[in-house]
Amino acid sequence: MNTQLRLLAASLLVASTTCAFAAGGNLPQTVISVGMHDTGHAMIEYDAVGHSDGCATAGHEKLVLIEKTNPSFKYMYATALAAAASGKKLNGWVDGCVDLWGDGRVRIPKALTLGIMSN
Repeated sequence: MNTQLRLLAASLLVASTTCAFAAGGNLPQTVISVGMHDTGHAMIEYDAVGHSDGCATAGHEKLVLIEKTNPSFKYMYATALAAAASGKKLNGWVDGCVDLWGDGRVRIPKALTLGIMSN
């Protein structure tokens, strides 16, 4: 029984590690613009690509999207606006991409967390 429990724990550890690396940290970035897209999602444009998620459509790598359905949408949008207004850098976590139009033409990384850097 003890061996089965260890095997189960090891399997869960491997599975959770694989899931953890599916997302990508967003290095501290200078915000170029923050706005609302006509789909209702908020868009943040950075001065450079600062995340490791490779799912973005070519030409859209510097964008990060805040999904309108995210329960923290208002807080994340306010955080992005505050960073842009104060000139402070923004960092966070992205996980996967959103198909902006639903037809596969434009995929943009979606933000899970955002934070303003103190320096």
